[in-house]
Amino acid sequence: MAAKAPSGPIRLGHTVPNFNADTTQGKINFYDQLQVTLPVTTFTPQKVTKTIYRIIGRSYSLFQMHSSYFTPVATTELITFTLLQADFAKRNVKLFALSTRNTLNDDGKFESHQTWVRDINDISNEPLLFPIISDKTGGISRLFNVLGEGDAAAVKSDDRVGEGLAFKSRTVFIIDAKKKFRLIFSYPADVGINTAEVLRVIDCLQTVARADIQTPANWIPGADAIVPPQYDDKKAKEKYPGYQVLKPYLRVCKLEVQDTNVETIEEISGEATEEFLKM
Repeated sequence: MAAKAPSGPIRLGHTVPNFNADTTQGKINFYDQLQVTLPVTTFTPQKVTKTIYRIIGRSYSLFQMHSSYFTPVATTELITFTLLQADFAKRNVKLFALSTRNTLNDDGKFESHQTWVRDINDISNEPLLFPIISDKTGGISRLFNVLGEGDAAAVKSDDRVGEGLAFKSRTVFIIDAKKKFRLIFSYPADVGINTAEVLRVIDCLQTVARADIQTPANWIPGADAIVPPQYDDKKAKEKYPGYQVLKPYLRVCKLEVQDTNVETIEEISGEATEEFLKM
């Protein structure tokens, strides 16, 4: 697809651009995928026992962009996200991945993303259920401002992104139900994603929206939250009974533990890491 880079940097709160693309699950329109029903899968160790579908309304989405396929760091990331699929689904978060297609096999043909998925499934012993988007021309990467115009010069005449020149970093976007960018992570090529932090910030974003609070540094579900400064003391007493004043500009309140807790993030991410290290 022909896509132009945005006129300026992508900011939090900007609307996510739409695109059509080929994926490991067929052709998609990104906006349509953001609004379809989310597959909720029941996992047991080593296998999926049951898959059901339910209408959940519009969900959050996580879009991870990789410089290429068959690379070691990206492979470990997709293995870990595969092991955490049920935990993202519990938070009503759809997963998407993207990579360029710039690996040639011995016959001089591009390897299929499906081959990469099979490799990931072999290592993780769990099926990767989310789509991997093909961006062989770099058009989607330019659309999301991950591939700069200087890098775009590396796109060869046969629409193949030059190896090693396509990305300066790998990027993770968290997108809300209104198709707005809510968080952007950029990782250097040699550093893998911290999935515990990804889960934590999703819990933060969803709790902020649900409870009308702010979250302090290192917040996890169950910890004290911050009373937003726009509420005066009278309004704060109505909305956050029993809040404490540490400073006139810093007021904290208790929250009931919602869908997740401290153990969920730490143990689930830890279990995924342990499973990976056992492989």
